[in-house]
Amino acid sequence: MTLSTSTAIGSSSEMPSGVPSSAGGPIVDRMARSAHSAVDRVADTAGSAVGRVRSGVTEALSTVNDKLDGLSSSREQWVDSCRQSVRDHPLAAVGIGLAAGYVIARWLRA
Repeated sequence: MTLSTSTAIGSSSEMPSGVPSSAGGPIVDRMARSAHSAVDRVADTAGSAVGRVRSGVTEALSTVNDKLDGLSSSREQWVDSCRQSVRDHPLAAVGIGLAAGYVIARWLRA
């Protein structure tokens, strides 16, 4: 007496979850294809959204770097201007320094 068993497991029509397509029938196949299509559409949409966000971040970083360069040059100009003022009016610079120190000391004691 010989027992012969044949199953669809391992056949080329096996579902990703490991369930053979013959076990669920055409309804399961249609649902799997539909879900696969939906996942593909979401992946495509997410990919394009990531590209747009990356582009926006790149633009923002470029703008920030430009502003920082502008502020850096403005700071250098301001420091150079202050140095020249101190060279031109040394007594006034010492008086302003003493007055500022006095005001800060009074403010910190209060």
